[in-house]
Amino acid sequence: MGARKAPNQSASAGGLAGSATYLLSKVGFEASQRFRSMLEPLGLEPRQFALLRHVAGSEGQTQQALGDALGIPKSRMVALVDDLEARGLIERRLRPDDRRARALHVTPEGARCLGDAMEVANAHEAFVSERLSPAEHRHLVQLLQRLSDTEDLEVHPGLRSDYEPNRRAR
Repeated sequence: MGARKAPNQSASAGGLAGSATYLLSKVGFEASQRFRSMLEPLGLEPRQFALLRHVAGSEGQTQQALGDALGIPKSRMVALVDDLEARGLIERRLRPDDRRARALHVTPEGARCLGDAMEVANAHEAFVSERLSPAEHRHLVQLLQRLSDTEDLEVHPGLRSDYEPNRRAR
């Protein structure tokens, strides 16, 4: 989603300009790549940002409860939490009600990093929607929410255990 370009005539000629799936894929891919690039200076990948954001929003939950709520497979959840903990962004603490369970909490460094990442996410959202009026943006979000409200899309692909980022050379 770099510099704005003139409409792609070859896509229009091939009938793709009227295809919702093509356009969703095109915009989604470019938005994903741009967001990944924007987070890179913070040392975060989008999936790490997503988990950090969820931990901050539900501090004190166990790793298992958070993984279940987000639909993240246990093996993926362990690896993501281990990585964020090793970087000092989250920590596991004993739960007073169950000493066998560990609760997830954002550290002060994690809160700072999350604040910076939220600024990046807000800037990215503004960039992606700059050609839309506020009403069009709200409508687009409503339509995308309706499309994503299915069991097949319960968890973001970046958080699934089979996820392998497809990085493009820049």
